[in-house]
Amino acid sequence: MSFIVLLGVMFILTVFGLPLFYSIIFASIVTLFVFLPYIPFTIVAQQVMQGLDTNALQALAFFFLAGELMSVGGITSRIIRFVTSLIGRWKGSLAYINILSSLFFGSISGSAVASTAAIGSSLIPEMKKNGYPAPFAAALTQSASIIGPIIPPSVPMIVFAALAGAGVSVGKMFMSGIIPGIMIALVLILITFVLSKIYKYGNKSTEFSLKEVKNSAKDAIWALLCPIIILYGIISGVFTATEAGAVSVVYAYLVGTFVYKELSFERLKKALISSLKGTITVMLIVGASSIFAWMIARLQISHQVAAWVSSVCESPLEALILINIIVLFIGMVMDPTAALTILVPVFMPIVNQFGIDPIHFGLVIILNLMIGLVTPPVGYLIFLSANIAECEPIKVLRSSIPYLFSLFALLVLLIIVPEFSTFLPNLLFQ
Repeated sequence: MSFIVLLGVMFILTVFGLPLFYSIIFASIVTLFVFLPYIPFTIVAQQVMQGLDTNALQALAFFFLAGELMSVGGITSRIIRFVTSLIGRWKGSLAYINILSSLFFGSISGSAVASTAAIGSSLIPEMKKNGYPAPFAAALTQSASIIGPIIPPSVPMIVFAALAGAGVSVGKMFMSGIIPGIMIALVLILITFVLSKIYKYGNKSTEFSLKEVKNSAKDAIWALLCPIIILYGIISGVFTATEAGAVSVVYAYLVGTFVYKELSFERLKKALISSLKGTITVMLIVGASSIFAWMIARLQISHQVAAWVSSVCESPLEALILINIIVLFIGMVMDPTAALTILVPVFMPIVNQFGIDPIHFGLVIILNLMIGLVTPPVGYLIFLSANIAECEPIKVLRSSIPYLFSLFALLVLLIIVPEFSTFLPNLLFQ
């Protein structure tokens, strides 16, 4: 009953347009008043502050800013030019350029929305000019943008590490996404190849030039070095994830200002404001989720959910599949960050009870929630990509069906074979 009240009040307030932070806080206060009236309301403020007191959230602020600085500092055009020089001679190369550009851009921004906006605004118009239907170009762009939050540095992974507690480091979460991120790119390339052959999409190509490869690589190398420096520093132990974020901010500023010379004062101000808004939004939600998690533990809701899962599941795999089915439906209607803050406190006790690797669990539910961004009824990326492509969202959805099926199949594979997500963390963080 307490869980129904907690979720019900929060859902109703959210539907009526109240920001999620206030919805969680108010729902927690109502539940506290009804079921735990003897506990002072000051516990709400205490838990919110305690939830914000974590190193992972410091890293979040830095990576948000670094991603914004790179985005406005001229990186997108250089990445696209470099990828084009490598594979532009292939027939239908623009579609593959889109996917690989999302892979490289994602390793810097860590955001699906930023990837869709940046890559889409640059490549969707070009794809339309080269004979690709607008819905297909939009569907491909939004599907490829899912790679961003899977490969490091990833904003959702930082949030998960902050919520999951001891034993789940940002560095391990970052490493868990490298192999799955590459797998997503390869699957999308395969589906695109098949669709292009069937429907005769994009037969144009450009002449290969070794000189252009050298020039574009020389121009893009500064952007591509950033994620390499971050990962090497974390793996080698030279700096923590938070320090890596700070290094990436300094690096992005220096490259954008003195190398690319495109980071003007106005662009810098835009990046600061955008990253500040993003950081504050996520931190408020994470802070509110701390009181939410405390309520769940105090009212023994997590134990009740764990008991129910135990009654219907006999193995860790069955439990993980059941959890992902629940996450899938929630991800269709809720923002990934908001969903993480609600679901992680509920499901982590189950993960621990069944002996599921928390790194593996984090990777699969993040991918699951990212798929929710391109799945109706909400499907935010559907509308964003449709707006860029200037076509109807329903047509984008239809063109997305082959990609959705492939992403769901890949999700199932990653659930069944945890080694895809745990191999690198176990190898590099022994």
